Amino acid sequence: MVFLIQDTDKGNFDKWEEVGGRSSSETEKKDLVFANLVCKHLKSNAIALVKDCQLIGKGCGQTSRIDALRHAVEKAHQFQFDLKGAVMASDAFFPFNDCVQLGHEAGITAFIQPGGSVRDKDSIAYCVEKQLAMVMTGLRHFRH
Repeated sequence: MVFLIQDTDKGNFDKWEEVGGRSSSETEKKDLVFANLVCKHLKSNAIALVKDCQLIGKGCGQTSRIDALRHAVEKAHQFQFDLKGAVMASDAFFPFNDCVQLGHEAGITAFIQPGGSVRDKDSIAYCVEKQLAMVMTGLRHFRH
């Protein structure tokens, strides 16, 4: 018999490292903190889209992070939320820059994620090129 044991996730972030093309604004910081808290309670792979401290889209329990993001964007559009200026939280690192690119195309201006991918540089480079904010937290919220 095999068991999966997971400790309780008691934190929000271990560090706050701005690595994007610009620092997050005060409004984005508030939204990023809230989005990251929401995201940690969603089933992995999880994405939370937040604007004005309101959850406007979520994608969770998908087999890929990009699918979770597609669900979140679709849900936001279904309820006619404007994603322009919204932020995005991911419970785990972005393995590719596709999520950052798709989020940006949807209107997302700031991202929060734990970091730790061997390809973090790809997502960071996209944010630098497009002048988007990205925060690395050092704390993964991967929930099963």
